[in-house]
Amino acid sequence: MNESKPSLIYLDDEEINLILFKEMFKRDFDIVTTTSPNDAIEHVKSNKPDFILTDQLMPVMTGVEYLKELKELGVSSQSTKVIISGYTQEGDVDEALETKLIDHFVSKPWSYQNLKDLLLSTQV
Repeated sequence: MNESKPSLIYLDDEEINLILFKEMFKRDFDIVTTTSPNDAIEHVKSNKPDFILTDQLMPVMTGVEYLKELKELGVSSQSTKVIISGYTQEGDVDEALETKLIDHFVSKPWSYQNLKDLLLSTQV
């Protein structure tokens, strides 16, 4: 029996984070990674992934701005949204959690098992 894996997109401006993530989770999820917010938006519009992960602090737009744009486009309502950041959860991220723009905040560095458990426990 060939069971399909949940789909996931991860946006981060640091390529090494994407490479490590993809290597660690390739057995658990169908993964698309990108450093481009515009590519990430186009992917979500076309594919409606189960999970949307994003870094918060990036040069072109923050993770919160990226998720707000997806919400305005109406393309991410069914996806579980997670911000992964090396910075503390405050300001825009707190507001995004309170308004349910994001489902979870994960601090870097994260552990494989904790992040996997978090994602799979929220899968609809």
